Amino acid sequence: MAKAQFASYDNNPDFVLSPGQGQYGMFGIDFNYASSTWRAWGCDFQHGVSACGIEIREAFAHMIDRQSFVNDGPLSGAGQALADPSPPAKDPSATPLSAQVVWDTLTNQNVSGIVHPADVSAFHIAPSPGGFAQPGSPDFCAARSHLIAANIGLKDDNRDCIIDTTSPGLVNIRNNPIRFMVRSDDPNRYALGIGFSSAVNQLFGTSVFTLTVANIAQLAPIVFASSPDGATDDWDLYTFGWSLPGPFPDHLRALYGSVFASDQCGGRTNGETLNYGFLCIPSFDSLIDAASQTPDIATFKTNTLSAFNEFGKHAGNIPIFARGIRVAALRSIAGVVNARGASYPNSWTLLNARNDTSYTPANPLYKFGGGSNIIRWGQRQGTSQLNPFKAETVWEFNVLGEVYDTLFAASPIQPANIICWMCDNYTPSVDPQTGNSHFLVELRQNLRWQDGVALNASDIKFTLLNMRDVPSASIFPNVQQVLAVKILKSSLLDITMQGQSISHLVNLAGVPIIPRHLWELAGDLTYGDVGKADPAKTNTSYDMIAAGTFVGSGPYVCRSVFSVDLGKVGTGCSRNADGSRGGQSLAPGGGILLNAFDFTSKAGNTDPFLQYFRSYNPSWGTGTGTAAQSGQFQEFSWADQNDDGEVTITDAVAVGACWHATAPTIQCPSSAYNYWLRPSLHPASPTEISTETVVLQSHIDEGWVLPQPWTNIALENIVPFTP
Repeated sequence: MAKAQFASYDNNPDFVLSPGQGQYGMFGIDFNYASSTWRAWGCDFQHGVSACGIEIREAFAHMIDRQSFVNDGPLSGAGQALADPSPPAKDPSATPLSAQVVWDTLTNQNVSGIVHPADVSAFHIAPSPGGFAQPGSPDFCAARSHLIAANIGLKDDNRDCIIDTTSPGLVNIRNNPIRFMVRSDDPNRYALGIGFSSAVNQLFGTSVFTLTVANIAQLAPIVFASSPDGATDDWDLYTFGWSLPGPFPDHLRALYGSVFASDQCGGRTNGETLNYGFLCIPSFDSLIDAASQTPDIATFKTNTLSAFNEFGKHAGNIPIFARGIRVAALRSIAGVVNARGASYPNSWTLLNARNDTSYTPANPLYKFGGGSNIIRWGQRQGTSQLNPFKAETVWEFNVLGEVYDTLFAASPIQPANIICWMCDNYTPSVDPQTGNSHFLVELRQNLRWQDGVALNASDIKFTLLNMRDVPSASIFPNVQQVLAVKILKSSLLDITMQGQSISHLVNLAGVPIIPRHLWELAGDLTYGDVGKADPAKTNTSYDMIAAGTFVGSGPYVCRSVFSVDLGKVGTGCSRNADGSRGGQSLAPGGGILLNAFDFTSKAGNTDPFLQYFRSYNPSWGTGTGTAAQSGQFQEFSWADQNDDGEVTITDAVAVGACWHATAPTIQCPSSAYNYWLRPSLHPASPTEISTETVVLQSHIDEGWVLPQPWTNIALENIVPFTP
């Protein structure tokens, strides 16, 4: 939301604006280090280490005044200027100024008669109103000096800080203009691309760009795809934007580490790698590798700050800004969650949001769901890939996160606090012989895929190993350090991770678990007791909605809305803008309708767990058949009769004392009998406590936020557990 809109929402009684905060995201300009353009200019960037390349990139960096761009551009001050490729909301957030000012290679040097003054921050000498250096300004002249120092045949004999038209190297540059990919679907990135290209054209005294201004659907195949999935040498600059997990800047390794630069620097071939610019700086790699293998916060911060410094010395890219976030929500919605670094639009809100019946909107237009029990989530961009192996954009992962679930989840307020989500609990340990980390994980008993198949440890193993080993899997960085997964029984597994890291569980919390029975290659047992994913399904062309396999275990289910297969799970839930049946690729105007996952009332269903394992229904314990168990939170709360936030043997003993009781007894006094008795669970014998013991046993060892204590002291802003 633009800053100019804040007042209109603050003054509207039917809306509430979230407090201002920094986002876990960053924006700027990326370079393609595999591009032939730079070599044609006379400078091989050598994946980031060549001296001439550093000079050219420092020249470009001087052309942007980050703080002025934040203040004077479309952000209107609602953002934070960046010097490092990480948002200020993360910790550590940035290199100190004392380090930034020595990145510049030309400080106090005389280049063609102009002395380069000292920087006051990263590649910044003096304010440039509007955000871009203008002719004659200190940074404009500094950029000119860096271009000359690159030794690519440029000069400024008349010392007006504009490259002479007679420069011999200018012919190469005119014949090989910069292929600049500018995002059109974000006003901030559009303004950045247009303003930067205009300023640099002034610096060269001629046009040196070929602009491609387009949306993400059009630019993704150009920027993000490389050999063998697309052309590698088809762009030079890109106005990048990343939405990142918190709270640590552990994204550096995945986005800029050499091992993730496909096979350009010794890694494995990956046609859709996250390090799509192919930056490879050995000194930077050693620091981010060290940061990824330490359990000590202080050591992590030290290595990360040193990595920031190495990145800055090489001008790896040009970080520009992180957005400031204030998001509006209707007051008629109860349960909105202000997640750190994201504000209200997040999966926690979609899980918890409901109609606040205690609030009557001043304007009836602003009722929850427009008066119906529907949450509408508008996204700025469409989707291209909903395949969990191939999805790339935040808009795509927003959809995937509602259909698929994760083994672990990060607290929305304290992302370093990991909750056992699909599991009862996990036990960490370190192998004294190898130093590798182990996580012994016990799965919950009430896990189901949306097509009715039970979810077990083989699905977890199948997902983690295939996300690790499938070429160009977009989740690969999260699981790259998974060494092994051992199934001990259907609900118990041991995950081995390389070394020790503060980010191991954070990374695993970002992996969508997929159903083995729908994805596995028939007859394959590559991993002993599970096989590899079917290559035809991990391919970019595979559309799960069209194939009818968009099936997860998450809170919302894709069910067909079309008469030909009305209600079928895994397909038919997307519409194009014209109302026709859609697939995974949706342009603006299209939509996806997801329904709450709860089939307990479905005709013929005999499985009480054919619902989301964290479903909420105040009517639990009433009705008939399996519908009586709709509402797994209420069932958990009932089973946890001593209200300690966990179903234990104590609860089992308590209900066991009432087993077969048809009225209060000495062992089962009236308070216990009345508490445990749920006639809807056994209508044939409504006064006898029987099935209750079986229901409780299905939740034994279960907690809701384990291993975190369920208090607002341990978990910031959480509602304390109450019966």
